[in-house]
Amino acid sequence: MSRWLWLGLRLSVGSGRAGVLRTVLMASGAAIGVCTVLAGLAGATVAANQQERTGARTPVQVENGPGQLRMIEIEDGIGTRVVRRTALTGATADSPRPPGVDAYPGPDEVVLSPALADLIRVDERAADRFPQRVVGVIGPAGLVAPDELRAYVGVPAGDPMLNGDEPFFRDSAVVGFGAPPTFARGSMYGTGVDVFTPGRWLAAAFALFVLVPFGAFLATCARLSATTRDRRIAALRLLGVSARQATLVNVVETGVVAAGGALLGAAVFAGLAPLSQGWRIGRLHWYAADIALPAGWIAAVLAGTVLFAVLVGVVAARPARSRPLSVRRGGSARRPAWWRSLPMVCGLGAVVFAATDAAPLTPTGRGTVFIVGLLVTGLALPLVLPLLAYWLAVAVGRIPNAPVWLGLAAARVRHTPGVAPRLVASLAVTLFVIGMGSLGAALFTNDRDLRNDRLSPLYQVVSNDPGVVDALRAVPGTTLIEDDFTPVTVDGRHDSVLIADCADVTAMHTLGAGQTCVDGETYQLRYPGSAPPLRPDAEVTAENGVRIPVPRHALDLTGRYDIGYRNLLLVTRQAPIAADLAVRPDIPLLLAPDRESLDRAARIVSARAPAGYLNGDLGIHTGIDSDLLFTLLVAGLSISLVLGMGSFTAAAVDRAVERRRDNATLAVVGVRPAVIAGGETGFGGLPLVVGVGAAAVATIVVGASLAAVLDTPTAAVFGRIIPILLLGAGATVVGLLLIAVPAWFTQRITAEQLRRP
Repeated sequence: MSRWLWLGLRLSVGSGRAGVLRTVLMASGAAIGVCTVLAGLAGATVAANQQERTGARTPVQVENGPGQLRMIEIEDGIGTRVVRRTALTGATADSPRPPGVDAYPGPDEVVLSPALADLIRVDERAADRFPQRVVGVIGPAGLVAPDELRAYVGVPAGDPMLNGDEPFFRDSAVVGFGAPPTFARGSMYGTGVDVFTPGRWLAAAFALFVLVPFGAFLATCARLSATTRDRRIAALRLLGVSARQATLVNVVETGVVAAGGALLGAAVFAGLAPLSQGWRIGRLHWYAADIALPAGWIAAVLAGTVLFAVLVGVVAARPARSRPLSVRRGGSARRPAWWRSLPMVCGLGAVVFAATDAAPLTPTGRGTVFIVGLLVTGLALPLVLPLLAYWLAVAVGRIPNAPVWLGLAAARVRHTPGVAPRLVASLAVTLFVIGMGSLGAALFTNDRDLRNDRLSPLYQVVSNDPGVVDALRAVPGTTLIEDDFTPVTVDGRHDSVLIADCADVTAMHTLGAGQTCVDGETYQLRYPGSAPPLRPDAEVTAENGVRIPVPRHALDLTGRYDIGYRNLLLVTRQAPIAADLAVRPDIPLLLAPDRESLDRAARIVSARAPAGYLNGDLGIHTGIDSDLLFTLLVAGLSISLVLGMGSFTAAAVDRAVERRRDNATLAVVGVRPAVIAGGETGFGGLPLVVGVGAAAVATIVVGASLAAVLDTPTAAVFGRIIPILLLGAGATVVGLLLIAVPAWFTQRITAEQLRRP
């Protein structure tokens, strides 16, 4: 037993320069993969630690509870960055404090995060929001990340926003901290988890974009110099070594190299982790301590990497152990079976079928069929490549007067149709995933061509300070809308009447063709899909008993924005009957059509009424939103592309070195080096063109079908695909160079290549 262990150890350090190169490539692949996997796992620990700190600082509020401490958390934005301010009142020395806060601020005082304090010194947008006196700094225990913009602002005692007078807020006392994290006031999303959940989102991204390409990368590295190693195992079997002993040699050889690379990758990760605090991925930022991984996780990654590499090596070398004579003689492989094309055809057929208008499917069924076809297509790409490469080689071989190097390449592909596609399978799948990912990113984000929704520039001004409303009227570029209403009954049915100026109505709606609104009049209001007009004798009675005559004129209104409410009648403020109605003031609305006007208004609200806010879409990124999903998608696709290109590069370099033995035979009989290099380039280039071409065709078909499913112009979808097609073309050129350059520079043939297996 020991002799076979020593033989495996001897082979693991390489035999000759080619063996050393294979060992280096395999160890480097394992190191890169392990470092990448640990980085992906670190993302989950970062998310978990951030969520834990967010929950630890979230107040536990009890309605009409003990104590005087009241808090309300509000979201604002500077550009696309979120600024969270917590307005508070009633703090005493015995009040519970959130982590990172040593002492509460008093009225007109503020405690800032370090990043917000730095921003206030250089950005007037931040400085205008917080004119209060700075009395403290929030510690790391109270922050999600080092760059978080957060503030605790003290407000005077009895602020109506913190004592239940504001219609959206109950009188709730803070009795502690550690509640489930929720969105702050002012967010358009309501309540929900405030930071992304690692188990739900990162697990899927990690499996799709890290584990899958890493598995392909490691499998490629484990089979480097596959022909030479198989011949060596076959030679051992022909010398009388048992299959078990040959397997042990193969296990030791592969396991030692994989283990060395895995340990190197873990060491690189451990060295980079403390330096990562200033790094960021999109808007994701972290403390260095957040990415510390448990020792058990690291051990599992190392063990899994070694076991997977050994398993791939043992399974792939089975023919050398069971049929050593055929492997030793380099017999031709079987022709790829035609059934390899069926999954690809079925996948693309399902995608096209889902996009057909005549398909008898519900919208849910159409989407399900489309997604299933998409997944089947991606999984079928590696399966169909050997068959496509064989067909292409047969077609090339029939070209009359074809160059010698091209005929040589086609013959080699026909001889071993499954070898060269292994070089490009990972790259082809990666390009297809990137193509689909780019469309997914466009759908997740506010892509104006793929999505018909628009950001509403309408905001509710939630504040009990009348000075805020007066100040907002003077903000350039904005329109302040102050509507009133009164409840009414119509023949026993409840409804409401709008009391407003015509200017406010036309700012919120478009009128029917030829219609005008005149102050001093009353109107019936008709909306798309509304009930028929009122009868002239209908009884419309306000809540104070005043009867409102049914107006003779009507206005057809179409909302400019999604405001979600309708009124039966419009009574302009100048109408005589308006003075007799008991009106209820509605929440003022602010129309801010651009980011600059919105920012000017937000500065006023934050500075004058820290407990007030603008309720609506502020254009900031927070929680599990499209920006976070897009960031994870781009990061995952980048990792996939790096691993795919790394797999291709390692396999191409190793293939050029491994082929030196066969090329030495050609050189001895007088074949020119240029022809040999051309044959090697063609041998890898034909499957490369097939793989990238198949990925491009699949991407185009899926993209066109997606346009039909979404009822979106095909040009808009193709506009997102074209950069991916250009990337595929660039990958083809780079791949050809990675094949051709090593093939050319490995033409120096020695007698050793003729003897060594």
